[in-house]
Amino acid sequence: MIAQELPTVMVVDDEPEVLMAVTDALEDEFYVLTSTSPLKARAMLEGDDIAPLVIISDQRMPGMAGHEFLRWARELSDATRVLITGYTDIDALGAAVNAGQIFGYLPKPWTPDRLGRLIREAAEHCAVRRALAEERLLLSHLMNSVPDPIAFKDKNLRYLRSNVAHAKALGVDNPDDLIGRTDQEIGAEGAARREAADQAALEAGITVTDIQQDAPASAEAPSRRRWYSVVRSTFKDGEGATEGLVTIARDITAAKEAEQALSEAHATLERRVAERTEDLAATARDLLAARKAADMANEAKSRYLATVAHELRTPLTGVIGFSELLLRGGVSPGEWHRLLTLQAEAGRTLLGLLDDILDLSKIEAGRLTLENLPLDFRTLVDDCIALVRPSASGKGLAFNSAVTSALPAKIMGDPTRLRQVVLNLLTNAVKFTPAGSVSLTAEVLPPPAGLGGAPSRLRVCVADTGIGIPPERLSGLFEEFSQVDETTARRFGGTGLGLAICRRLVEHMDGRIGVESVPGQGSRFWFELPLAVSAEEAAALPPLTGAGPQAPSGRARGGRRILLVEDDRSTQILVSTILRGVGHEVDIVDNGAAAVQAVDTGTYDLVFMDMHMPVMGGLEATTRIRALQRTPDRPLPPLVVLTAGVTAEERERCRAVGLEIFLSKPVDLEKLLLTAATVGLPGGEGDAHD
Repeated sequence: MIAQELPTVMVVDDEPEVLMAVTDALEDEFYVLTSTSPLKARAMLEGDDIAPLVIISDQRMPGMAGHEFLRWARELSDATRVLITGYTDIDALGAAVNAGQIFGYLPKPWTPDRLGRLIREAAEHCAVRRALAEERLLLSHLMNSVPDPIAFKDKNLRYLRSNVAHAKALGVDNPDDLIGRTDQEIGAEGAARREAADQAALEAGITVTDIQQDAPASAEAPSRRRWYSVVRSTFKDGEGATEGLVTIARDITAAKEAEQALSEAHATLERRVAERTEDLAATARDLLAARKAADMANEAKSRYLATVAHELRTPLTGVIGFSELLLRGGVSPGEWHRLLTLQAEAGRTLLGLLDDILDLSKIEAGRLTLENLPLDFRTLVDDCIALVRPSASGKGLAFNSAVTSALPAKIMGDPTRLRQVVLNLLTNAVKFTPAGSVSLTAEVLPPPAGLGGAPSRLRVCVADTGIGIPPERLSGLFEEFSQVDETTARRFGGTGLGLAICRRLVEHMDGRIGVESVPGQGSRFWFELPLAVSAEEAAALPPLTGAGPQAPSGRARGGRRILLVEDDRSTQILVSTILRGVGHEVDIVDNGAAAVQAVDTGTYDLVFMDMHMPVMGGLEATTRIRALQRTPDRPLPPLVVLTAGVTAEERERCRAVGLEIFLSKPVDLEKLLLTAATVGLPGGEGDAHD
């Protein structure tokens, strides 16, 4: 494996012989970057060229201790940090590990085996954290990009998650405000009817589809109500017990209104038949034709949306199911990695499907704009091959490519869309070829005979020795959601949108696309495009330089006594662990009433206050704390809002009771530490607005 393909490890030590020893121990598995200076290492991290999985630092170095450098590095990189130390003092070692937020340490003298095991564990830890963060981002993006209302509820009908469209349909601005609440607690119109339908779906344990009428659409049209086709599907735990359900609603108001209008027109037609038989007969034929067309269009749309819903539910089930398995606990580290890998694959499948649907929608709506830029087609082909070659090599496939020398160095076209077509054809060829070879050829064809002045054509062919395609399936292969058959979809995956998008893109570029195939022997996909030669080389863009502003240090100025008012157990553990790790003393209460009593009877330097809690919320608790009697030598502590629901309206309510400092969830650890260290101190942070 070449160095660029190995995961990167950075090593900082002021002794060159140590750097050499570490490099020798790790170079078979990692690409090792070394530096004898923490300052030079920081400059390397500030650049955009490296993204190490692990940063290793010696503890004792001139000018800066290892834990100080690693705390510094944490501001620039999410890499896992490891300390190499000769400390024998356990207390000193513990302080260094806590100060640098370090994953692990290796005492001197170390052996290559111990070093290798620790660095492999640290690299896997970083990779898992990155994969989990990406999966969460993809799932959140998917949920909020889908225009249809989507929500998850537990078996007690309390919301687990909601997308923006669903929250807005209930008249709620922030989907997070729904979490843990029922429809009736929210006070949404039609709550009892919706919960009855949800309960019926839970008891049936199957997917249920019905039509429901909801609240007025908007203040601008208060008399117009919305109609939805709602799919309720239960999900189960690993033992088959129903855990909750997911609802997906599709707005069918237009279809219902069209149906009602058509019904009224039909009634009018029947009333006038006796008076104007001939004219109304013609009108009846026109209306019937329109109704048939509308029904056919609605049926096609329903089939399309049903297919999309099915394709979304399949990977979404994987994402949710693997999350539930992880949350149940008792999973070995190896199984953690496998489940997170499967979860990430499901998330990527969801994102790929969404991208394909958006591309297809743009094309059908006529909103796809093609660029016409100079491009190097040979480099484009090499880039595509580099992306699929690992999959081909993993299956033992031979890979060949040939681009004719007659092709100019620069041609005109849309590099993004051309790369999308070539990459899709190569990916399909590798996917459907169990053994043998895949090849790509590109040639220049003369203008078609009889068309004077027509340009030459670029013809690209991708051939494989794969499973092939039956003749009866070839004609529909480039249609939306088309697969050779259901067993192909189950065996090889895919949504059936890729080739449909390729056809639309090629035709949009005034080209054509086709396929020839023999079952059991392989397939040959090709496309042709008009060849336009670039008159000049494309201008090179200057590289971006410089680094952004650095995050402030969150190291505490000194241990302070802090009251954390928070009802969520995971947030309690996270925040208290971080604060205690830098020397603060933290007391925890889980509701506003307990907070008032704690401040009244105790002495605190700072209070972190959640807003939404049982028994008593943060606003009422703040008002009561402000009313407590205090003396000059025992003043009231400053209060900081720490909540997931800091909307503009909620900020105004907080300011009305004297709360001016806000930190939002998910918690930014640097801002948390900076606030804990400075708020309320002379010359300290006066306003930590998030």
